[in-house]
Amino acid sequence: MKKNIVKRLSVLVLAGVVMMSAVACGKNDDTASNDTVGEVVASDGEMFTADDLSVGEVKLLGKVYEMPVDYSKISKKFTLRDEMTEQFNVKVAPNSTLNNIYLDVFNQENSYVVVSLKNDRKQEDYPKACKVTSIVAQAGHADGNVVVLPGNVTIGTSAYDVTGRYGEPDTTIENAGGFTYVYDKGTITYTLDFEKNAEGVSKITIECK
Repeated sequence: MKKNIVKRLSVLVLAGVVMMSAVACGKNDDTASNDTVGEVVASDGEMFTADDLSVGEVKLLGKVYEMPVDYSKISKKFTLRDEMTEQFNVKVAPNSTLNNIYLDVFNQENSYVVVSLKNDRKQEDYPKACKVTSIVAQAGHADGNVVVLPGNVTIGTSAYDVTGRYGEPDTTIENAGGFTYVYDKGTITYTLDFEKNAEGVSKITIECK
């Protein structure tokens, strides 16, 4: 009799231990899940202040900036091609702009954007001290996470989604190869190109006036 009672007690204790372990594991799984979600949110980057182009913002590799943006603020994400580095002593004249400058995306092979760098000082200065006044991102050279506009419009976004977020463009240009939407927002112009044989936006151009 005593042996049976001891056996039953042992079984009950063992079952309790198993249940407590299961609960503990469940809690650990939840914690891990929450940590993972937190990491995903963090990697998704910052939020725009609004989904409207009039805010004058752009998201570059997950971080939101106001246009024009100081190149020094993005220099850890984008690097000037070698011909524009200080070792070649390239400087920008006072109140002048260098156009068609290639910025390579850090740690992404064959990924780049093309920008204009403006020196708004009264003396000449290196490109790294200038402001980025225009950005061009094109399919094939920049993934959808490189340049993102408010409302999460990026390379590959459909024309339907673009007008759904921003409304009808100020100007629509049609040509044999596709069409272009132009949105004029004060001091900034946004140009979105669509090609007939490509899905969604194929090229984004942001220009500060």
